[in-house]
Amino acid sequence: MPPGIAPRDARARRFLFWTGLAALVGLSWLYLVRMNVGMSAAMSAMARPAMAMRPGWREFSAAFLMWTVMMAAMMGPTLPRMLSLFMDMTARRSPGVSTSGRAAAFAGGYFVVWTGFAAIAAVAQTALMRATLLTPMAQSASAALSAGVLLAAGAFQFTALKEACLVKCRTPLGFLLAEWRDGAAGAFAMGLGHGRFCVGCCWALMAVMFVVGAMNLLWMATLTVVVLGEKLAPPSWRLRHAIGATLLGLGIFVAACLVVR
Repeated sequence: MPPGIAPRDARARRFLFWTGLAALVGLSWLYLVRMNVGMSAAMSAMARPAMAMRPGWREFSAAFLMWTVMMAAMMGPTLPRMLSLFMDMTARRSPGVSTSGRAAAFAGGYFVVWTGFAAIAAVAQTALMRATLLTPMAQSASAALSAGVLLAAGAFQFTALKEACLVKCRTPLGFLLAEWRDGAAGAFAMGLGHGRFCVGCCWALMAVMFVVGAMNLLWMATLTVVVLGEKLAPPSWRLRHAIGATLLGLGIFVAACLVVR
């Protein structure tokens, strides 16, 4: 510990850090619940044909806020294992520094990447709503769109890119040893790197929200569990393949129904 900072103070800072992360996730879910209950009218306004001739900043802003909070709520629970190991390694490599401060920088970089993803998702949502391919609750109104998203998400589960990114997320020690950077700026850069791998691993699963409804709380919770399961399950379980097969099966079913009709 640096002079003047007692071990008890370091423990208190760690406690505050974990409490803050838990509060961020909890408040994000609370916001999503309140939005789901009370903002249907605002989502309907985003889909009105009259809005199609306007620049669309209101639609984009509402969607961007929703996706940003959604990513904090869904991806925040995947961070503790990585951050706990990062803090332990920081304490060993740099005795005397604030491990909670470095962890906050790491988490900041991680969420910056997911905020970027939220911006892309918001652009996609706004465009799809203008094309009347999504309902006011940001759920697919097109069987063709649903089939395409499900098939693409399912196929991605079997790709080498999915496996490469998932390995980085599944083995935090390997990631930290390979990507280690010293200092707060280094921690932020590592958070950016981890965030990129995480987005690379999970973007297709997040796209499924356009099929089931981006405001659907049950599916938000379900996909959160799926993402956690992929990162925590042993490789021998081949969970990503099972998820991929399920998505492909659903996509084929929807496509078949479209053809029959």
